[in-house]
Amino acid sequence: MYKLNSAAKILQHFALIAAGFVLFAGLLPSAFSQANQPLNAIHQQVFDHVKQNLDQQLREPVINVRPLPDTLQLPYCPHPLDISQRETQQRVGRLTVSVACPQPSWRVFISVEVDGKLPAVISAKGILRQAVIMPDDVELTLLPANQLRRGTLTNIDEVIGKRAKRAIGPNRMITVQMLDIPYWVNEREEVTLITRVAGLEIKTTGTAMENGIHQDMIEVRNNNSKIIVKGIVIAPNTVWVP
Repeated sequence: MYKLNSAAKILQHFALIAAGFVLFAGLLPSAFSQANQPLNAIHQQVFDHVKQNLDQQLREPVINVRPLPDTLQLPYCPHPLDISQRETQQRVGRLTVSVACPQPSWRVFISVEVDGKLPAVISAKGILRQAVIMPDDVELTLLPANQLRRGTLTNIDEVIGKRAKRAIGPNRMITVQMLDIPYWVNEREEVTLITRVAGLEIKTTGTAMENGIHQDMIEVRNNNSKIIVKGIVIAPNTVWVP
């Protein structure tokens, strides 16, 4: 009887061990799935972060997230990931995004390529040097972002009324370097003076004593009489003397 009871206890002991092993084996997939941070989830969060911070002017955006190596193993992060971008002002081209976990502490850097189309101001026709740019001189068009030169203007209102520093050919992107201060009259340069006497319009030449834009009241010197008078800038290099 003693031997039978001992054998039964041994069998019962092994049965409990076997049941525990089965239970542990059933938990293994779940436990190991939590051991490492899913890389595809990191890629998706980086994609969403970059998309949310896209330049509002960017059209037809394309976002390519460079995947992390499949062999990379990162401890599972139970906290929200800290995602930030190195290039705070850059919105297109190659970006570097930092992804970090506070605890357990780890950080990775992911490269992202952003492309698309941006509005750009281009010359609709040739523009002469020192000419004041008028609305029909320029137009707004969409161009691939990687084709835009540094300083290319994307708002047509930033161009109209400005003066061209040099001659600009047709279909050229307008950059800030091409534009001068929007003076219609420049100090010490010759201008045309217009006045009316007895109903007649009289034109003569003068010299601007100061810079002026449209509708500015400036001082000019009549080249014939040498008298300094005040006049209103009504057109490029043209002053109306009341």
